[in-house]
Amino acid sequence: MRGGSRLRSRIPRSVISELRPPRWDDGQTFPLLVSADQGNRTQDAMLPAKKHGGGKVMSFPHSVLAALSMFALVGGPGTGAAQPVTAEPTIIRIGAVVDQTGGSTSPLYRAAVELAASQMNTALDRSGSRVKFEVIFGDSKSNPPFAQSEALRLINQAQVKALVTDSSGVTVAINRLNYDPATTAKQKVPITCFQCSSSFINDPNVTESDPLTQAAERDADNWLFRVFYVAKYEAAVLAQIALSKTDGGKGNGDGKFKIGILADAGHRALATGIAAILPSFYKDPASTEIVYMSALDKLGADWAKVLDTADEQTGNTDGVPDIVIVAMLPEAAAEAIKIYRQSGHAVPILSNNSFRRNYILKQIGAAANGLEGSSVMLADNSQSGEAFLEAFQAATGQSPEMTSSGAYDSAVTLMLAALVAAGDAKHPRDVAPGDIRDGLAKINQSGGQKVRPTVEDFGTAIKLIAEGKPINYEGAYDADDWDAVGDMFPPLVHWKVENQQFVEYELYRCSPQQPLCPVK
Repeated sequence: MRGGSRLRSRIPRSVISELRPPRWDDGQTFPLLVSADQGNRTQDAMLPAKKHGGGKVMSFPHSVLAALSMFALVGGPGTGAAQPVTAEPTIIRIGAVVDQTGGSTSPLYRAAVELAASQMNTALDRSGSRVKFEVIFGDSKSNPPFAQSEALRLINQAQVKALVTDSSGVTVAINRLNYDPATTAKQKVPITCFQCSSSFINDPNVTESDPLTQAAERDADNWLFRVFYVAKYEAAVLAQIALSKTDGGKGNGDGKFKIGILADAGHRALATGIAAILPSFYKDPASTEIVYMSALDKLGADWAKVLDTADEQTGNTDGVPDIVIVAMLPEAAAEAIKIYRQSGHAVPILSNNSFRRNYILKQIGAAANGLEGSSVMLADNSQSGEAFLEAFQAATGQSPEMTSSGAYDSAVTLMLAALVAAGDAKHPRDVAPGDIRDGLAKINQSGGQKVRPTVEDFGTAIKLIAEGKPINYEGAYDADDWDAVGDMFPPLVHWKVENQQFVEYELYRCSPQQPLCPVK
């Protein structure tokens, strides 16, 4: 509004849709802009009800509260002169395609992304910035084709400029949009993924029958950055744990060490990686048999194939396995281990990282006790990890799930990269998806000011970016930086379930310079 024109005291229509955020500077009142849109009619993200004394204060949608705040700012009926209007905010939308209703879901992944947006928007408000971030959610359902359709919706309708994704299959399906010459996506977008471990991703030599899948995995144009480990390193860790569990490979004493693996299609890289890496640790006769699950309701029959004396791949008779390994997504891993325990099998069993979910422990109960496996740590063993754990507990009242710290960093890194692209957040430049991709390579500058995951440090980062000075983000998930292709190499940990809790044991340091993952 200009000059002496009066502002109307009605709620602007722009707040009715979460896809059209309010175009005003609302100060520090509501720093978290989140759309709970999952492909259905848009719904408002709700503020939790607050307890005061013996009663409760009613919960309201964020957009309604923001509208009421605007109503108060411009003056209600009969209040007289209108108040001045500040410059319109620059809204940068980030999409998050995260499993919310499928077999790998936990509300704590979404909570981690929301925490990142809340902290960053609070820091921006305090700095007097015009930039605000809005996070718009889609549901991956752990279903790659559906997740791709959700990504298209967020790109084309919500006009997001970057995406957070979860698993390997989902991420590759979405990254295909960046390489498909016939794509219906209106623009290419950078992707940060927090659960994509596939060794096929960022491998320049990977070969697939589908050329678009191959292009998405090779990612020659660097649209994809992972905030997770690489599966070939988990293979090395699981091989070492397997040998330790079987007395150095002696196992059942038949003179040949055999690993049986029950895997889903999404963990082909891990399963084949275990077979490939085993000779590096065990020089005597050995074999690895991989059985791919047929269906959730046929896991009992699948286990019978893993545990018999025949090798399903070669047809040879090579004895029963000395140890078995589950390599699956969380839903299948939980069901496979439950059936294994119920069947009373005596062969030792390990799991990949997918089983390490607190909600799975609640489902399995005491039957999970004694299970072992590998994963990343809950959070980085540093000030950054501690700051995240404290903030997450304060925001949610719960401890995070494993990889929640990765979901958080996936969102933070995109926001910091967008701020680098925008320059001075008080007078921001236009930001395109390609600018955010380029900015991801500029948030871990050697010699830059360390930035940890706190509102205060984000405020420092905003100031330094405006001044053209370098920053070095040390994340909640891992303090290490991406390499040239967008990989990072966090330590992996050996965990055990004890008294229905995950307990971390020895750490393994994994990287291209240490491909056999020695104990740290």
